[in-house]
Amino acid sequence: MTEHRPVHTRRRAVRGAAAAAAVAALLFGAAAPAAATPAGAAHPHGHSTERAGTEAGGTQVDGAASVRGGLEVIELEPYEALDIADDWQLGLLPEGRQNYVLSSPGQFEESVERAKQQIGDDIRPDSTSLHVGSEQGEVQLIAGAWRLAEAPMEITVYIEEGIGYTAQLVQLPGNPGWGTFHLDTSGIEGLKSFEVVAKDADGKVFSRHSYSPRGGVK
Repeated sequence: MTEHRPVHTRRRAVRGAAAAAAVAALLFGAAAPAAATPAGAAHPHGHSTERAGTEAGGTQVDGAASVRGGLEVIELEPYEALDIADDWQLGLLPEGRQNYVLSSPGQFEESVERAKQQIGDDIRPDSTSLHVGSEQGEVQLIAGAWRLAEAPMEITVYIEEGIGYTAQLVQLPGNPGWGTFHLDTSGIEGLKSFEVVAKDADGKVFSRHSYSPRGGVK
């Protein structure tokens, strides 16, 4: 039997610049900053980011649109900053599709302005992308985008056989047919490899990714 462990995300006020080195990862668009280096195939996108920073903390949910996989789907207004871990903020944009940013608080607005230039779809229908944020070789943050007519039933991160953590889903208002998912894994000591499994509204697996330090994103 698989043990599912929900990890929630809360809305917090936008904080000042991080004391640690700032990292702005613009995942979708023409050019990602140097800190975000593609790992694995170009499509779907996979990034592995090493960063300096503090341990991420966790989490309660405020406000959402619907429930998937035991967690409420957060509806985020365009360009709104959502704190998803210590020194990490998420923002969704209406320009283009599957267009979002991950950034440190001090670089969020700059990242959003760059992302506004992007148009068109970035991932194929019925698929997901994957971003991995790591520190000293250990995975601290797992995130990505999903593209589906209706919000997924759930997206689960399996850290080992039989143990899965439910990722938080986020989308713009009005069910635009895409959104993001994220999981703060800073509290999981020694995490270096994992698998992400996404299920549609009927419970059918529509996307699957795995990550390891040697193989990158697959």
